[in-house]
Amino acid sequence: MTFEAMARIRDSIVDALFPAQPSTAEQATDALREVTRWAWLPALSGIAVSGDHARRAHETAVRAAAE
Repeated sequence: MTFEAMARIRDSIVDALFPAQPSTAEQATDALREVTRWAWLPALSGIAVSGDHARRAHETAVRAAAE
């Protein structure tokens, strides 16, 4: 393995482990926006699932009461 190949592997590992810090306020804002968006997705998914569950449970209860 050549020195250049080893240097590319090292650089790839460093880039993966230590991402570059934002250099401008706009980049920092974009990074924060991305983190915020992805952090809320699991919570919103849980709310959507529980909302569907509640709707189905209500429909089942209404049908049972009507019988």
